[in-house]
Amino acid sequence: MTVIDSDVHLTVHPEDLAEYLHEPHRTHVSNTTYGTPFPSSGWDQWMGGKIDDNWSTFTTTEAIEEFCEEFHIDYPIINTFDPLGKFPQNELAIDLMRGYNDYVLDRILGENDEYKALIALATQDPEKAAEELDRLGDEDQFVGAYIGTTGSHPPLGDPSYDVMYQAAEDHDLSIAFHGNAEDFMFEFPRQNQALNKFLQVHTLAHTWSQELTLVSLITEGVPEKFPSLNFIFLESGIGWVPYTMYRLNKEYSIRRNEAPLLEKSPEEYIRESCYFATQPLGEPNDPTHMNGLIEMLGTENLMYASDYPHWDFDHPSGVDKHLRSHFSADQRKQVLYDTPVEAFKLDI
Repeated sequence: MTVIDSDVHLTVHPEDLAEYLHEPHRTHVSNTTYGTPFPSSGWDQWMGGKIDDNWSTFTTTEAIEEFCEEFHIDYPIINTFDPLGKFPQNELAIDLMRGYNDYVLDRILGENDEYKALIALATQDPEKAAEELDRLGDEDQFVGAYIGTTGSHPPLGDPSYDVMYQAAEDHDLSIAFHGNAEDFMFEFPRQNQALNKFLQVHTLAHTWSQELTLVSLITEGVPEKFPSLNFIFLESGIGWVPYTMYRLNKEYSIRRNEAPLLEKSPEEYIRESCYFATQPLGEPNDPTHMNGLIEMLGTENLMYASDYPHWDFDHPSGVDKHLRSHFSADQRKQVLYDTPVEAFKLDI
């Protein structure tokens, strides 16, 4: 079975990134004596060292190659993961956007044709994000755009982002949305202050930000305005999707005048243009319940993702045990290969 991993994270250390930035950001980012100007939540993700920080060492093509061999991944779709929407300094975010993308293009993609990557976007300035898509949209190994949903303001269905979505559609690039727990404080500051364990934040952050994004996209009519765009939701699992989809159907049936651009039910738009990565898959006490969730969502809208090398990554066998036990060979192939090919419009 050919396997595509739709969410592989590359670390770019500040000292390596600095040469791809302009001043004054080059000096600020490279001056590690006083730390970097990157916002931080202050949460202890590593439980005082009990959890290994593999993330910070996943920096080279050699590491990616070793991962692919060990996990039997044929095509990794790589992103640099720093959600740029959280940065209060717009000019820094825009320079980082260009720097990350140039780094990936220069240091990573040229090494292996099987590697695919996403163009990082800073949503603070949709015009600049559109220019970045125009600049890189014809590079064959870039197969989509990458947006951090946690911290982007206003929500990502807002019409101010139309220029960005238009550029993505013009270049036939899909949009990948990715939640983040560290940036919970920017999206949900009151809740972040009220909670006192990272376990609580990590349970809620990705899902809440992805729900916010999906509801905003659908009700603002983004799939209607850009019908050839695909929208991909990474690192929030799948349990939230049926609830949100059916809840939107209910609300839309009562308040259609508040979503005037829609010509179909929210569920139809979601099933036609939205795709969801498996990670983190979730662990019900009764594993048959996961089979039911997969059936509700549909294997044609589901794709495997590892989230490697984060400490909560999913091995392919995690979802594959459900696929082998309950679904057909064609459905298994959809999750591991066909759906990501369709979602990212891959030519492989």
